[in-house]
Amino acid sequence: MRVSEGNLTQQYYCDYLEILAEEILSASVTEEVRRGVHENIVFRNLFLHRMGVDGGFHARVISAILHQPDDSRLLMDLLMASKQVDTDVLPVEEWLKQEYASAVDKQNSARMVAVEALLRSYISGTNQAAEIIASAGDSHPQSWWQLETRRITIAEVANPDMYFGVGRRPFWHEFPLDRYAAVVAGVPDLLPHEIYDCVVCIAGAWFSSLTREEMITWLNMPQPTLSEWETLCAPLLKCDTPDAALSTANWLYASGNNDPAMDLYANITLAFPGTPAEISSFELIGTILRKLGDYDNAFEAYKNAFIASRGAGGYQTAIGLKNLCEVGEDLGEDMSDYYTRIAGIADMLPVSEKLRLYLDLAASCRRRHAYEKEYRYLEQVLDAEDEDDEDLVAAAMSRLSEMNMSLSADGTPDTLLLAAKDEESESSVSVTRGTAAYFGFDPASALMWYERSGSSHISSLQFAAAMAAGVDAEEYAKTPSQRAVVLAAEGSPVTEIIRELNVAVTDAWRSGEDAVQVFEQIIPYLTPDQMSTVFVEVTARSTRDDERAVVCSAAAKALLSAGYVNEARTMLRAALRANPGREMRSRLFAELGWLEYESGVYSASVDAYDGALKINDQFPAAWAGRARALACMGKYDEALVAAGYAVVQNPSNGSYQHLRAALETVSGSPVDPATDLLFVLPEPGYLQAAAARYSVKKTNSCPPAVWNVSNVEDVLPMRF
Repeated sequence: MRVSEGNLTQQYYCDYLEILAEEILSASVTEEVRRGVHENIVFRNLFLHRMGVDGGFHARVISAILHQPDDSRLLMDLLMASKQVDTDVLPVEEWLKQEYASAVDKQNSARMVAVEALLRSYISGTNQAAEIIASAGDSHPQSWWQLETRRITIAEVANPDMYFGVGRRPFWHEFPLDRYAAVVAGVPDLLPHEIYDCVVCIAGAWFSSLTREEMITWLNMPQPTLSEWETLCAPLLKCDTPDAALSTANWLYASGNNDPAMDLYANITLAFPGTPAEISSFELIGTILRKLGDYDNAFEAYKNAFIASRGAGGYQTAIGLKNLCEVGEDLGEDMSDYYTRIAGIADMLPVSEKLRLYLDLAASCRRRHAYEKEYRYLEQVLDAEDEDDEDLVAAAMSRLSEMNMSLSADGTPDTLLLAAKDEESESSVSVTRGTAAYFGFDPASALMWYERSGSSHISSLQFAAAMAAGVDAEEYAKTPSQRAVVLAAEGSPVTEIIRELNVAVTDAWRSGEDAVQVFEQIIPYLTPDQMSTVFVEVTARSTRDDERAVVCSAAAKALLSAGYVNEARTMLRAALRANPGREMRSRLFAELGWLEYESGVYSASVDAYDGALKINDQFPAAWAGRARALACMGKYDEALVAAGYAVVQNPSNGSYQHLRAALETVSGSPVDPATDLLFVLPEPGYLQAAAARYSVKKTNSCPPAVWNVSNVEDVLPMRF
């Protein structure tokens, strides 16, 4: 069976989760072993994420596999076996539903847990397998394990904000060395995503064999250096065709790794002379050098591309001359004779190639801000009226329409206005590339793109990239909170860190902003001893009770987000001791109730919600939270009453309606709260972004085998 976007990967993932689930569900497993298993799943999830988003990391892993005889043999065998499979592609979601139904039929509880974890993760776009597996058959709710996951990541993984910034579900790229592995296996014509499935499958097996310390080392490994890229890319130059090497060089160039890209392009010109890859490699070397301002060497690269293109046809010759014109003008040379030659070549080209050439020349003029010349080239494309090249004509018409919106009084393109728009567009593209590089675990490239953008609206991400890249981030620290992070990272005295944080928190309070982000930035850089001291001092505000309560609440949210539950609880109780006003005091009790619920301490959660309701009995969110906590304690009648109050006070809230309906179904029934199924609604507070979790009731008269798997909600039995 071939499953798009990860057949063998998903199958292997299910297999190893099945083994772990069996260990977890075993009654003999101790709490210490259970936590160890959960930690291993966390590391495996993070590894799959890095394999999906970081091409440099991916290349390092596949290189390590290819250099190990046993792992290399496994990969080769798997690639050849994948080639022999000849079935239709089945979407991942449908395949997982079928796997779940099969596990239900066979009464394989461990397999059910594993597939449920994968299916829910696939649907949500975020890998939640660690939390779901760990909470199976455990007294702690999934949310408690989610907090544990974040705590482990903060404690063990460098730059954890990268992991938390995006979902941990891998997405597809054609990575370096993948195609080479397929060539070595004798199956070079496999589709890219099929090769990727095999690579990640074996990579997962390889990673699982490492020690805990080795796993952490690999997860924290930065981008390869230039010399490392030379070693990683060397096998690509031994292939019969340049495709794998050229696609890898293009990936390096697109991701901002200019030095290794140029090195690989140069080696391609030596390894594959007389091929189209030689021409394009010289051209791209010239493009990179020109962007770096090295116009003399760029001219030489373009000249080599022009010489190599002899005999490649008139269009390629004209493109070579165009490139020479561009860099020649950068050097201050008069290139009018070259443009005359290009015009002569254009007259002899077929119509389709002529239009492509005119569009290329128009794009060249746009880069040089020669908008009047660009306009004339675009008009020539429209004048051709070639019906067989509608896409080219449409592109020219679209750009002309855009330029017509920026004409001067005399009807000519307004150079200043168009240049400003292009600069803004280029800046936006650079910011986008920088953000993609940052969350792709390449902070050095991210920093380069951010600096190239010249934007003043990315200071926070630019600072984060500088910190992650390990450069001197002091020059990027524009705010007191960022300066506090720099001090913490440098190991400065706690008093200096506290001084900057105090300023940052006070500024946030005065401007009405949320101080949560101030605390979130600093947490990964504080030791446990520093954390206690810093938070006590920074939250010890002046005599303004509400101010101290707000700051303590913000600190609690940041700590809980990082997985520090006990520390967050301490901050909330400190906020209550500040004796704030009634409205804030009620909200703080509700937040404490939510924290205790997420931690699985349901009786304390009920007590906290009761504290909120004593102050304000017209608080529907507190009634709903109390109902949910009571239901987890098996007190369904009391929970139904509380849910009823929530619905009466806010009848337009659909989640409250769902909660009451579910409680009406189970009220009065002997149900086990650890396995029964209930609607759970999101609540205001720290985890407001958590998705609502829906399910159906499981009874002896309605076994799982009869569930209708056409519906996601029917497939996934959800626990408290």
